[in-house]
Amino acid sequence: MKTPYEIRPEGTDATLNEIAMLHRQSAGYYRDISSGVKEEDEVASGYFNSLAEYHTELMQQVNEILSDMAGGVHTPSRSSETHLKKKEKDLNQALQTQNIVSLAELSHENEQEISVAYEKALGNDKLIDFARDLLEKQHEKVLVWVNRADRYKTVPQEFNEHYDTEEKG
Repeated sequence: MKTPYEIRPEGTDATLNEIAMLHRQSAGYYRDISSGVKEEDEVASGYFNSLAEYHTELMQQVNEILSDMAGGVHTPSRSSETHLKKKEKDLNQALQTQNIVSLAELSHENEQEISVAYEKALGNDKLIDFARDLLEKQHEKVLVWVNRADRYKTVPQEFNEHYDTEEKG
């Protein structure tokens, strides 16, 4: 019989919880930004709304695994705070002044930090295989959004055209 450690290695729950927290925070901030930008700026509102939807989707996938795993509640650590949370003062100022350039920069930095969090999570050699598989697939999506965020900073109207990996039908 396998020991509990072999069945559920230490760190999988905490790793998944941290990733889920990053997505939960990001989705909330991006929804707030989307509703906070001027209504006539449909491109910016659409961009931030798309970011919120993508983070919500990834969070739900991680939460499905977490709900299937028995375990205790994990207190989020400082490492599970998003860049947007850490830069909340700058974010609020950019929203108040409708500084879309600053908001775009903050979103790009946030997406980069989430990518780094995935790299760190995937570096956990005790991560259960099915969790690793999910995180690897999700990391591919995260990298697409890192590139979209980078593109949005320079050519806002084309934020989702250049780096789409799926063919349009």
